[in-house]
Amino acid sequence: MPSLADNDMKRMLSRKSQLRITALVMTLTAVVGYAQEPQKPLNPDYEKLVQSLGDQSFQVREQAHAKLAEIGLSARRELAAGLRSPDLEIRSRVRRIYVDLMYEDFEQNLQRFIDDVDGQLEHDLPGWDLYQKKIGTNPEERKFFAAMVRAEAKLLRAIETRKGLAEQLQARVKQLQPYGNYTPTGPTTPQIESIATVMLGASELTQAEREALVSPVYNLLNYSQIKSQIIDKPKDDVGKRMTREWAEVAAKSRNKTLGLMLILNYGFEETGLKVARELLGKTETYSTSEQYAAICAARFGGASEVELLLPLLTQTTLVHSWSTPQAGGKLIKTQLRDTALIMLLHLTKQNPEDYGYRFSRPSLTYIYEVYSCGFTEDENRDKAHTKWNTWWNDNGQTWLKENGKSESPDESK
Repeated sequence: MPSLADNDMKRMLSRKSQLRITALVMTLTAVVGYAQEPQKPLNPDYEKLVQSLGDQSFQVREQAHAKLAEIGLSARRELAAGLRSPDLEIRSRVRRIYVDLMYEDFEQNLQRFIDDVDGQLEHDLPGWDLYQKKIGTNPEERKFFAAMVRAEAKLLRAIETRKGLAEQLQARVKQLQPYGNYTPTGPTTPQIESIATVMLGASELTQAEREALVSPVYNLLNYSQIKSQIIDKPKDDVGKRMTREWAEVAAKSRNKTLGLMLILNYGFEETGLKVARELLGKTETYSTSEQYAAICAARFGGASEVELLLPLLTQTTLVHSWSTPQAGGKLIKTQLRDTALIMLLHLTKQNPEDYGYRFSRPSLTYIYEVYSCGFTEDENRDKAHTKWNTWWNDNGQTWLKENGKSESPDESK
């Protein structure tokens, strides 16, 4: 069982160090493979350099090390033989040389892949076939995929084979959770490339399997330091595109509230309006999730969305209850119809205070904080809805005619 010190050391490893450890595993496998090949005469000059790695002189050891690193993988068979040397210094230096060479070769292969913008070469990179089908092949998309390979080569191989993929994705997304991985300086921050790999793999799952990832991926994408990597990027940025597409998928899951909240938190206007129209255009019974669809409609839409929200004014489902000293000890209860009404007031540019909303708190993300859009007394709620009905009957059609139909927004950010 690993000690606490061992676990701390693993958490402290840099991203580059982790890549080198992966390379070491690959190296040891490769070296064993070369050692088992039918033996050909070894290059005596290379053999001599390997033996010099154990010389008593530090200068001789360093010179031999540098020379073998310069020769590169042409000396792989001699290095493989050195791995079996009884001299610990030789074995240690051979491993270091081989890891450095594999790492360098790995990076060179990735750079060749990035530079091959016309797709003229064959690239044996795991997950590339699926990625180019789902995401694309332009230079920026290739560069982003190369970063995914650096970060998640093992997971990409699992995506390609699909063997135990659902379990591996669940395990990896759990490992990526910031507050589950502390370092001496605080929680770790996974890179968007790692999260993107999980989202790519999820596209290969069944809907039922994907449901298990909605909540943990939401936790990742809603983490402030992850959000800062994505939110200010242009709309065609690969990481932002994949986040937007995931939010739409999540908004159609069983736990669609999380997808809608991602859309609002990231400001995905076009997607938010599309999802809101789909959800609110249905005739089935509404649920608590529809309050966020109503907010999407009000924040990203216009006059066209007013009639979309009207049916919600009959929905008495309790969506929030809270208390504040301003309420004098009474409980403030928010029904779905209360959220719909205050969003209608926003769209028609009316003041919620005129309708008795005493506790509503403005929000850049939700227009008004969702919990604050309620009443302490049913009598006050009824007055607010009655006032709206009167205003709508007297002014609704005129208002719609004067304001026209809104167009779908363009996600320009």
